[in-house]
Amino acid sequence: MMRKLCKIFIVVLCTFIFISNVSAKSLKQVKEELARDEANRSSLIQRQKNVQSNIKNAKGDISDLESQIEKYENEIDETLKKIDELNDDIDAKQKEIDNLLAFMQKAKADNVYLEYIFQAKSYTDFIYRSAVVEELTKYNDEVIDEMYNMIEENKKLKVELQNKISKNEKSISDLEKKLTTYNVSLKDLETAHTNIDDTIADRKKTLAYYEKVYKQNGCKETVDIDECLTVASSNGFVRPMAKGTISSEWGYRTCPIHGKELHSGIDIAVALGTPVYAAASGTVVGITKKSSCGGNIVTIRHNIKGKIYRTRYMHLATINVKMGQDVLVTTKIGTSGGGGYTLRRNGGWDTCSTGAHLHFMILPGSTGSSTINPRGMITFPSRGRSFSSRW
Repeated sequence: MMRKLCKIFIVVLCTFIFISNVSAKSLKQVKEELARDEANRSSLIQRQKNVQSNIKNAKGDISDLESQIEKYENEIDETLKKIDELNDDIDAKQKEIDNLLAFMQKAKADNVYLEYIFQAKSYTDFIYRSAVVEELTKYNDEVIDEMYNMIEENKKLKVELQNKISKNEKSISDLEKKLTTYNVSLKDLETAHTNIDDTIADRKKTLAYYEKVYKQNGCKETVDIDECLTVASSNGFVRPMAKGTISSEWGYRTCPIHGKELHSGIDIAVALGTPVYAAASGTVVGITKKSSCGGNIVTIRHNIKGKIYRTRYMHLATINVKMGQDVLVTTKIGTSGGGGYTLRRNGGWDTCSTGAHLHFMILPGSTGSSTINPRGMITFPSRGRSFSSRW
């Protein structure tokens, strides 16, 4: 199972880099790389299908693990139930024996058995009464033997149960650890993944915006993007939300089969519909709507102390900005979404998101897919902890 997950990560990582690894510096190079991606669309779509299939298989593995855990727990419950029933039977048998013993003691003291036998009125009656006494004595012995057998069975069942509990507790513990790993791995896989067709469409919109700005500024296609596009300078970034909890970190995860894998952003868990703001002043250079893996996505270009960066905001429920719009750090660019929101209210898009959160990325330069750790430029609390201000 772990090998399968590692393969999933490799496929996703390769797909994501292949479609987004734009090293272009000029408008002309952006056009050339977009043309290459479109030429390879069929291959990329097949990769996309493979990823979706692997995600489905991973979810199936999680379901199987949950079923195994439930099976072990049910086995223990059933054995405990049998022990309780056996204890009740032993108690009932003990009462029956006590009643028999009391009767026998009384009978012995008063010679009731002998009196009963010798009261026979005929030889046939004598034989009959003797047989009755014999059967009664035999029944008493059988009841006692049956109770002792129950006690021995109960002891054996308790030993078997203890062995089963010890074995199953370890199995359950191992399964729960594996289940946790699967859930975390699947969450990281889903939240970082974007739809290929949506990515190409987004690139076309960005290209159209660049062409418009190049024309307005009178720049040749061979001119560097950073030279042609101007953007207001900021001193630094702030948190994109006023509150939230860090649910997943930027960084590499170690896979025992294929080595390290990258989670390209930092995840902020929030309530559905929480406002999302621009992390710094800048210009909107990318908008993707209703991506099946990524939801609504906004990309903003910034000038931070003379250096160009882009911030990307994924899994938005709504988008409040337009392509080419200049934004301030106070501009609300959208609201938080995620699978929990989109599956119920918006027709099922963003199916790769497991819940309400913002996947926040920082990318250096005007183009390219490489990301940097947002913690290097913004102060966030540690994973699992919450914040309640943007600064």
